[in-house]
Amino acid sequence: MEDFPAFLPLSDDYFYVELSGEIDSPGVYQINDGLYSGGVISLTNEGSGDIFLGSLEWATPLQEGENIEIMEKERKNISFRRGWMPASHRVSMGIPLHPDRMSFDDWQFLPGIGETLAGRLELDRQENGEFVNLEGLLRVKGVGLKSIERWRIFFYGL
Repeated sequence: MEDFPAFLPLSDDYFYVELSGEIDSPGVYQINDGLYSGGVISLTNEGSGDIFLGSLEWATPLQEGENIEIMEKERKNISFRRGWMPASHRVSMGIPLHPDRMSFDDWQFLPGIGETLAGRLELDRQENGEFVNLEGLLRVKGVGLKSIERWRIFFYGL
C-alpha cells in the first residue's frame, strides 16, 4: 500500500468523506460537491457491477466530514451507515466541527472536556435537541463563555 501525504491539499471545489467497512478501497476521498453515497460507493467498489443499496438514504447528498461505513450483505446488495469522521480527523483535515455532529468521544477531543462533561453534552442534546451553534452549549452545566472561546478555533464559522 502506498503512503499518503501528511496533509491533503484543500480546494474550494471539493470536500472530504471517509469510506470504511467492507469496501475494496477504504479511506478518505476528495469528492466534488453534491455527490451521493451511491455514487461514491460505486466508484470505490470496482467490479461490483450494479449495486442495490436498499435505502433511500443513499440519495441524500454527502456532507464534508461524513463517514460512510459499508456493510456488504450480498454481492449486489449493500447496506451502509452514515456518520461522521472522528473529530480528530476532521480537525487535522481542516474540516470545522459542528456541535450537533459530535459524539461522546469527539467531545473529549476538545481541551477541558472529560468524560463527565462529554456525558452531560450528549445527554443534553438528546433531551433538549440540537445546540445549533456554539452558544447553544452554554445551556449545559460546566460550559461557560471562556470554554466557548477556547473551542471556537475548532468550530470556525459558527
